[in-house]
Amino acid sequence: MHCHGNSTLNELYRPFTVFPVATRANAALDVEKLRGVEAGFDLRPANGISFGATLFYNRLNDAIANITIGPNLRQRGNVDAVVAKGVELSGEAVFGDVALSGSYAYSDSKVRASGSASALNGLSPAQSPRHAANANVRWTPNAGAIFSATARYIGAQFEDDLESNILSSALTFDGFAQVPITRQIALTARVENIFNEAVVTRKVDSSIDLGTPRILWIGLKFTTE
Repeated sequence: MHCHGNSTLNELYRPFTVFPVATRANAALDVEKLRGVEAGFDLRPANGISFGATLFYNRLNDAIANITIGPNLRQRGNVDAVVAKGVELSGEAVFGDVALSGSYAYSDSKVRASGSASALNGLSPAQSPRHAANANVRWTPNAGAIFSATARYIGAQFEDDLESNILSSALTFDGFAQVPITRQIALTARVENIFNEAVVTRKVDSSIDLGTPRILWIGLKFTTE
């Protein structure tokens, strides 16, 4: 597989600041070029049971990164390449009115850099976790009724290009329920981050941002059947 990318107007001309770090734009960026290959298979060993696996290798030449050029100062720039290789696994099993599904992804990514960006050579790209997984169980006891729970895991990752700040791994749980009231009306409820896990999405020294806290939605669903 061989394809070309583009430098966006945002990357070329729009600087931004996320306190305390300022990031400069760069009108001289080169175009990213992606080359990669992947191979996979799907198996269905029994009725209602399936497994899948995909191996991949990608090389993004002239990859655009936010490169640290001073204390709390970064600038978009090209590195020689970002090489990513790994595997993605998935599976599903259906037993009557209960369905189980899950997936796991492992990605080993490394920066290839030289010249003014040589300090990044061999490091992991910013915000690129090696491990990510999710699992879901879904129960549909009768027509229109749905109950499900989902677990999501994301591994530890580096917040910045120099690997000076780590975003810790996080495990969160979500839930969903739909209960029919009449043939046309159903009560629905959805909750994200049931246990109110503190998910750090940005960290620069003691300055941090947190992801979505526990949120609950309750509503009514109408159908015209």
